[in-house]
Amino acid sequence: MRAVSENDGGECRILLSGRITIDSSPDLHALLLERLQSSSCRSLTADFGEVEYLDTSVVATLVEVLKSARTREKPFHLARLRERPHYLLEATRLLHLFDQVNSAEGSR
Repeated sequence: MRAVSENDGGECRILLSGRITIDSSPDLHALLLERLQSSSCRSLTADFGEVEYLDTSVVATLVEVLKSARTREKPFHLARLRERPHYLLEATRLLHLFDQVNSAEGSR
């Protein structure tokens, strides 16, 4: 997994690529929570547009980050979900919990 963090006027975006597995999901968890805790981050988007593969460990990570975001009253969005991430969240009946944006620019 590779992750690049961007901040545009309080709109934080994490651009993810590669494979996210049980070995890398703790790093993703830490990165997303770190960005959420930052006072310069008013909202957070995880962009999955370049993610080739993910496993079920990511589901727990995303739910925990969503819970933390709601506690902090900060929006947490998922962007550019490809087939596998979309299916995984849909199959676990959790997709409806997440706000989704369709493009890297953040349009809904």
